[in-house]
Amino acid sequence: MRLASLGLIAVAAALSACTAPHLVDPQDAAERMVAGEALGTALGTGLGVTFAINPAIGAIIGAETGAALGAFTGIITAAPVPAYHPVAMPAQAVIPHFYDGWPPGYHAPPGNPETQPPPAG
Repeated sequence: MRLASLGLIAVAAALSACTAPHLVDPQDAAERMVAGEALGTALGTGLGVTFAINPAIGAIIGAETGAALGAFTGIITAAPVPAYHPVAMPAQAVIPHFYDGWPPGYHAPPGNPETQPPPAG
């Protein structure tokens, strides 16, 4: 069983090396690692106590294994850094004179004498 598990891990590691590397936010990866360790430790302890012949040893082994696997899972599931290009802003308004007047049916707000009227078009 251990040999099969080791072979499965080796195949997964070899396949993951075939993909292009992606950059991740280090802060996000660290947060996910800590959360994965905590969840992995809790799950590993519970499974170790439940299925081991000696619950104390099962809890220790389960906690260590769960923390390691949880940290690994948290790191590899971190979201990649967004890779988008900045949007070029036009030098002039896209629709000329669009904001030069009040929209149809609208008027200056009542009770505010400081409101400037729209420029005469």
